[in-house]
Amino acid sequence: MKNLYLLVLVLLFSCTQKSEKNYLSYVDPLIGTGPASTIAAQQHPGDHVSNGQTIPAVTAPFGMTQWTPQIYDNEQKCIAPFYTGQTMIQGFRASHWLSGSCTQDYGSFTIFPTQLGSNFSFQPVQRQTMTLMKTENLSPAYASFLFPAKTIMTEITSTKRCGFFRFSWLDEKNPTIMFDINSDQGKGYIKIDLEKQEVYGYNPAYRIYSGQDEPAGISGYFVAKFDHEIVKYGTWGDFEYEHGTTERKDQKKIGAYVTFNLEGDTPVKLKVGTSFTSIENARKNLEAEIADWDFEGTTQKMKDTWNDYLGRIDVESENEEELTKFYTAIYHALFHPRLMNDVNGDYPAFSKQYETKNNGDFDYYGDFSNWDIFRAQMPLLSLIAPKEYNDMVKSLLVMAEDGGWLPIFPMWNNYTSAMIGDHSTSILCDAAMKGFDFDMEKAYKYMRQNAYELPGEEAYKDGKGRRALTSYIEFGYVPLDDIVADAFHTNEQVSRTMEYAYNDWCVAQVAQKLGKTDDYNDLITRSYNYSNVFDESRGWVNGKFADGSFYEDFNANAEQFFITEGTPKHYTWFVPHDVEGLIGLMGGENTFSEKLNKLIDDKLYWHGNEPSHHIPFLFNYTNQWDKTQKTVKYILRTEYGLNRGGLSGNDDAGQLSAWYVFGAMGFYPMCPGSNEYQLSSPIFKEVTLNLDKTYYPGGKFVLKADGATSSNVFTSVKLNGKESATKINHEDLQKGGTLKFFR
Repeated sequence: MKNLYLLVLVLLFSCTQKSEKNYLSYVDPLIGTGPASTIAAQQHPGDHVSNGQTIPAVTAPFGMTQWTPQIYDNEQKCIAPFYTGQTMIQGFRASHWLSGSCTQDYGSFTIFPTQLGSNFSFQPVQRQTMTLMKTENLSPAYASFLFPAKTIMTEITSTKRCGFFRFSWLDEKNPTIMFDINSDQGKGYIKIDLEKQEVYGYNPAYRIYSGQDEPAGISGYFVAKFDHEIVKYGTWGDFEYEHGTTERKDQKKIGAYVTFNLEGDTPVKLKVGTSFTSIENARKNLEAEIADWDFEGTTQKMKDTWNDYLGRIDVESENEEELTKFYTAIYHALFHPRLMNDVNGDYPAFSKQYETKNNGDFDYYGDFSNWDIFRAQMPLLSLIAPKEYNDMVKSLLVMAEDGGWLPIFPMWNNYTSAMIGDHSTSILCDAAMKGFDFDMEKAYKYMRQNAYELPGEEAYKDGKGRRALTSYIEFGYVPLDDIVADAFHTNEQVSRTMEYAYNDWCVAQVAQKLGKTDDYNDLITRSYNYSNVFDESRGWVNGKFADGSFYEDFNANAEQFFITEGTPKHYTWFVPHDVEGLIGLMGGENTFSEKLNKLIDDKLYWHGNEPSHHIPFLFNYTNQWDKTQKTVKYILRTEYGLNRGGLSGNDDAGQLSAWYVFGAMGFYPMCPGSNEYQLSSPIFKEVTLNLDKTYYPGGKFVLKADGATSSNVFTSVKLNGKESATKINHEDLQKGGTLKFFR
């Protein structure tokens, strides 16, 4: 009987389901989980960042918690819970990792199925075991893992705020489930409640960047319930364990185990509710989202949810590799921002210490990697997840109200000075221009405050307000004399100037929309500040001192201390709001075109990081649509691939993936806030955007490109039968229609 049962387990592990229009079948969660192996990475080994930093998470779109295998038990910066290539895993983590990032996990805990025996190993690094993990058994909605040495099968599905596990043991003697609190600070709590037959606890979050190592004022809370009675139990902490104990608090590496009696081939089901506000709310979330023990039913609901979201962009292609890259990219783009409120509307007040508020009639989201996602990921969400996008915009305003200032880069529900610029203003501007429903006057109040004011010294050090705003306003640029001390990224004065000029343009658009003429005139003037760091003698942006002199030890092709994650040749092009002005600065179209072509032809473009992402579409401004198409399609072919090395750089909360989605569809939001999309051309013969009629009355927008491939170019385009320029407007998408490409 046992041999038969093992055979069933193995067959289950190798089975896949695939049906017509099953978009999930094209998602490979392992893409981006290992060192880059793309064509570009092979051509430039060791260049910059070479890891996608994604995780193969079972999760709902924008889920509160992601469920992923774990190979590292810490929450250290830049270390993801999982990387492909490791055969030994320590369990399955309830993670709040920012997908594709170099930040930190926080508030996480880990679950591990095993058997209680004489060689009981409770520390993750000691108990790690080999697993069999096949791509066809991994999806956003369901995953299965086999521990061959222990003959244990783990199956996982999820909801927005909860996880659901089914564990099957071939040898049913002393089946045991372990829980770890993954605190690097030696903090946290875990409790085995025999009366409720639950395990619950929490892991406090701590800040990095601003407020380094200070409490974040939130914790990851959980409540775990089982469909079998607990018969043995124990806890550990400070590297010692004790059978028969039920509680641990504020020790290093704390955890607990529970053991069950099984009869025959019965699996153990475990469902886990999570929350950022309390154990009680974690329990309420669980009761609301997984009321019964129907594992298959919960799995099917999550499959249906993912197929709904993925199917909001339907593409026609016979190339399954391109379909895999495309739908995996959408999956990655739907991780964040993160849902943070409970089913009853409770959410952790922003930048407070364990205060709970209620958000009323919309969902509250956190973890906005704004420097990355304002470019393409948030614009993509405005198309395929408009309700959630609208709530995300409202969430930024909730943060501003709770903390007093519009956050720059809000993470772990706190202010940070992690990156440069002021891109909450970019996101709010883009939403306002697209006509989304939020309090624009309130938004403008906080956008304007960021643009003109600075908080007190302590609040500034805490991450509130624009960095180096005083010198930026005084000089019209951030001079090299200002080292920007109170920031995670010090210096980077030229990049800050360039981005603040664009941010000022964004605030100006909202000012104009609200009829605030004086503000508009001042801010639109400030939006030309990028020109103040353009060194005409060198033809590129350059560091500039307060006395007006430029930096002498200049190299346009090398990384410079006054540039953020790139070179002067990368950042010179960051003028998305005034390309015509940049053309003029460079001396006209011919010089602009010559420099742009040389940047691309000399392979100096760096796709693995965000500041370059709009550059390929600049060819459209000099009548070189063919070069835009060739460049975009070259990037799609060389910077993206299949399997674990399929991303050439950090995915950064889905930005790199969102670029792929737009690039493959054939249009891109080069300047969020302008309502314009620059055209390249699709790699698919037909792309249908199935848009929510609440926000897009036309319902569908179709791009047709007969004969499209990953390399060919088109010569003309028609919108609803009429000749079109090499751009479309957001209003065109709202009305619906057809954009047809001709060779």
